[in-house]
Amino acid sequence: MTSQDTITRGVRSVDWKRRMCAFLFVLAVAATAVVALPVQAKAADAPTKTVRIGFPSSGNNFASGLLGVAETKGYLDEYLEPLGYKAEVTGFVGAAPALHEALSSGDLDYVDYAGFAGILGKSKGIDTTLLAVTDFGSGWRLVVSKSSGIKSLKDLKGKKVAYMRGATPQMYLVRVLAEAGLTFDDIVPVNASLPDGLSTLASGGVDAAVVSGGQETQLANEGLVKVLHDGAKADSSTYFEPTVLIGRTAYVKDHQDVSVAILKALLKARADVIADPEGFIKLSSEKSGNPIEVIKAQNVADQKTLRPASLSDDMLDAMKNVQQFELDNKIIQSEVDIEAWTDSSPLKQAIEEFGSDGKGTDGSTLATSAIAASVASPEDRVARKQAEIIQGLIGALPVVIVAAVITVGIVIARRNLRRRLGSNGSAADPAPAVRIVDTLFALILPLWALVTWHVATSTGLLSTVVLPKISSVVSTLVQQLTTGTFKGDLATSVVRILEGYAIAVVAGVFFGVVMGMSASAHKFFSLAFKAVRQIPMMAWVPLLVIWFGIGEESKVAVIFLASFFPVLVNTIDGIERCDPKLVEVGRMYRLPGWQMFRQIYLPSALPSIFVGLKLALGIAWMAVVGSEMIAASSGIGFRINDARTLMDYSIVFAGIIVIAVAGVLMDMVLGVIAKIATPWQQKKN
Repeated sequence: MTSQDTITRGVRSVDWKRRMCAFLFVLAVAATAVVALPVQAKAADAPTKTVRIGFPSSGNNFASGLLGVAETKGYLDEYLEPLGYKAEVTGFVGAAPALHEALSSGDLDYVDYAGFAGILGKSKGIDTTLLAVTDFGSGWRLVVSKSSGIKSLKDLKGKKVAYMRGATPQMYLVRVLAEAGLTFDDIVPVNASLPDGLSTLASGGVDAAVVSGGQETQLANEGLVKVLHDGAKADSSTYFEPTVLIGRTAYVKDHQDVSVAILKALLKARADVIADPEGFIKLSSEKSGNPIEVIKAQNVADQKTLRPASLSDDMLDAMKNVQQFELDNKIIQSEVDIEAWTDSSPLKQAIEEFGSDGKGTDGSTLATSAIAASVASPEDRVARKQAEIIQGLIGALPVVIVAAVITVGIVIARRNLRRRLGSNGSAADPAPAVRIVDTLFALILPLWALVTWHVATSTGLLSTVVLPKISSVVSTLVQQLTTGTFKGDLATSVVRILEGYAIAVVAGVFFGVVMGMSASAHKFFSLAFKAVRQIPMMAWVPLLVIWFGIGEESKVAVIFLASFFPVLVNTIDGIERCDPKLVEVGRMYRLPGWQMFRQIYLPSALPSIFVGLKLALGIAWMAVVGSEMIAASSGIGFRINDARTLMDYSIVFAGIIVIAVAGVLMDMVLGVIAKIATPWQQKKN
């Protein structure tokens, strides 16, 4: 090599390093800008003319109660249109957790849902304002299987009872048990959604279930279940619960006229419901798709009591009782000042403008707002938010710089090492150094994901309610793995995976070999397997819960179905890719079928089979977590879903990390087994 070539090569190397440094710097700045863009865009945009209202949905987009009437009859738009707004009312099947996430992200302005959920969200840091108690009743029933032998509430002792944790059904169940002198320790509680609890009751998986009044009608008509307790007919001071209208505080402060308009629409809907309760029941049945009997089951009390649209002392006391229950049962840890949370001024104005004298609406003196009178202007809040972002970016800048330096160092070291290996073939055992540098290179993307996470939380671009700080997640992870429940949950999930995965491997390899070696078998099974394969994994879960209950069998079955097809398809592919010349030689020597498989087909198919095994293992993790989220009382998926319900997102992220690490470790073990089982493949590579 000439000196000129050496100089040219050095110049190119320096230029390359400069370009790489510049690229990484631009990448860091761009990443920060991308994270900041949504908030800045929101601040710059003109105020939206759409008022976004959410409510918990059971599958249809009809809000029960006053909100449903106000939307259906056009009262919302009647009062909003003169202000230049229109209402967008959306049902959330994910109920309170999904509504809280939408509030935190700014995708909703108002929510009408259980006071239980409102207190939970406020306690966990979602900045909302209580505007009215819109409904006050109990739509819950405790239904028992006729084959369970349960004849009274005391007979619940030792029985399996399905309920929805972290929501009003839990409060209802606790109070029912207290009426019989029992506690949660006296039963076997099973956390499940209302539909899953009812279907599990029908299949015999549990002895009793908390349901929404009327859901049990078909099973009761078939003689399978009976109603043991009806909250709507029970003592109202014990069992009735408030439903509330809350608003995102930042929006409510800037749009009192919108809040007043919505409340006026609810007051007009209330007047209609009180004047014509039968018409309300008929309307609710038509819009929700539920039979009239189901609607009547939830509306047995006087409509004035059920639809207060109030902030009376009685309603606020009811909210305080709900909060005390959440504190006593450790659902929340920090207390909410109900009076300070409440802003009664929009409701007072709505009552005055609606032309009501307040009778039957406010009951007694409206709660006094404890919200500060001095309200910052939208421009001040935008400026303050931008200042917080800039301050956070300055604080996060050292982390970004360190990450950029590490990235540049790894990239340069990897490039130089590979260049030396390319020019010096006699280097002594360069493999360890290459593996180390390649491993570090693979960690660059996770590193920048963590940096972006840190920037997003430290600047306040994303609320720590839905994206906790890294330090909080790490602390939670350590606590859960040392003294918490993660170890037991992880062990439970791994056992379920191994059981379902093992069955899937045996069945997948067997049918794959048979279908790969026999054209007749391939034609016989192919259509049925293809049809089953098209069905989404999670679509099987409700059916399997009905067939097998909420025990281990249903979860193992879900894992089996999810893992079976990757193994099957890759086994067939491996068998069919076998060298035809080798197959011909085997036939010439008249090898029996077993020897043909062991000596010719299997060695050729093993690499493809292991590809299927790896794919199936990853899918098995998705299957077990999904099944545990729907109906379970243990497992890492259950723990994540439970934490989401209680808005403890540090546990959610810690659980995700545990799953990721466990999955990678299991994949690495499978990779080692593949290397041992296919040494010829490694030599070939």
